[in-house]
Amino acid sequence: MGPPPDLFAELSRWKAKAIQRGKVTHFNSDIIPDWLNAEVVAAQEAVGVEGAFSFLKQTPLDVRMAAERRIKRKIQAILKERQAQAARAIEQGEQFDYEGLADELRAAVQPELSSLMVDNALRLSVEVGIGFDPAIINTEALRWAREYSYDLVRGLTDTTRRQLQEAVTSFVQTPGMTIGDIESLIGPAFGPVRAEMIAVTETTRAYSMATNEMAELLRAETPELAVTKVWNTMMDEYVCQICGPIEGAPEEVWAQDFPSGPPAHVNCRCSTSISFGTEEQIGAGFAQRQAGREAWLREQGLL
Repeated sequence: MGPPPDLFAELSRWKAKAIQRGKVTHFNSDIIPDWLNAEVVAAQEAVGVEGAFSFLKQTPLDVRMAAERRIKRKIQAILKERQAQAARAIEQGEQFDYEGLADELRAAVQPELSSLMVDNALRLSVEVGIGFDPAIINTEALRWAREYSYDLVRGLTDTTRRQLQEAVTSFVQTPGMTIGDIESLIGPAFGPVRAEMIAVTETTRAYSMATNEMAELLRAETPELAVTKVWNTMMDEYVCQICGPIEGAPEEVWAQDFPSGPPAHVNCRCSTSISFGTEEQIGAGFAQRQAGREAWLREQGLL
């Protein structure tokens, strides 16, 4: 199981042709399976040429980091403009336009989330060598992005509302406060740190939703296979105490605490992958890795 030889070279030729034409482009190939051909065409229609072929980049990390930067820029531009408006509203005793903020954030985030989910679903299809009706994946991506973006933005707006209410109280109780003072006071609600936090966390969530959808489809279409989701950390110095202990763990270990998978916390960059090993096989490998991790922690004096 897995991709046929020369598949990625053939897909790269298709990408070059599609980019040259600048529109949805069909491609005849004896190498690209029919199911993947249909998925790529549907992805072009759903997220554009660049989005449809982004899974061809050499490392998924490159794709992920580019998505994070893109989402951060969009959110940061909105928040920066709205910060000045919020400060003026507080100074003049007016109501801030929370609905306008929510509409702009939703318009920025929703297409990015659906695009990320489609991209990761395509990547997973190629990795496992099994395809599905692309309409199912695209429809689910659009549905989830639409519904979740409302919940996400509602939460972000509620947090902003609380912070601005605190700023109003401070302004009323502090004579002589300037509009510059107000902007500094509300800065955390509108600054780049918050924009990056949203971008990182929600990119992780979109990737997890793609894995969840593919796992459900695989279990329904190929019941003879053992389909298990596995938790993966970035395996770097930033791995936290929440995620480090579940690196390589099958979902039975973490599903109760994180039923949808990552993110496990704000700024989480973990992911899940699909394995065709049994829970017992993956669990044995997980136990071995955990033993090695504990030995390393003891050597470092951390246990």
